Amino acid sequence: MSPPISPALQQLSSLERSSPDFHDQLRSVLYRKDYVQCVSNLQGDDLAWLINYLDEVRRRVVVLHSLLKSV
Repeated sequence: MSPPISPALQQLSSLERSSPDFHDQLRSVLYRKDYVQCVSNLQGDDLAWLINYLDEVRRRVVVLHSLLKSV
């Protein structure tokens, strides 16, 4: 899938998922005013990109949470 065009989504794309601070950084982007405004107008490829991105991030959080619970 091609990278997002929207600057607000590009911020998400640039986050390093392996960073221990990833979730804090993700939350920071998701609550920014420009991101909230951007999401309400998304269409086409950017909307598909965001859905895929959040789905991948969600799966990763579930796996990490499961691993931590088993320790």
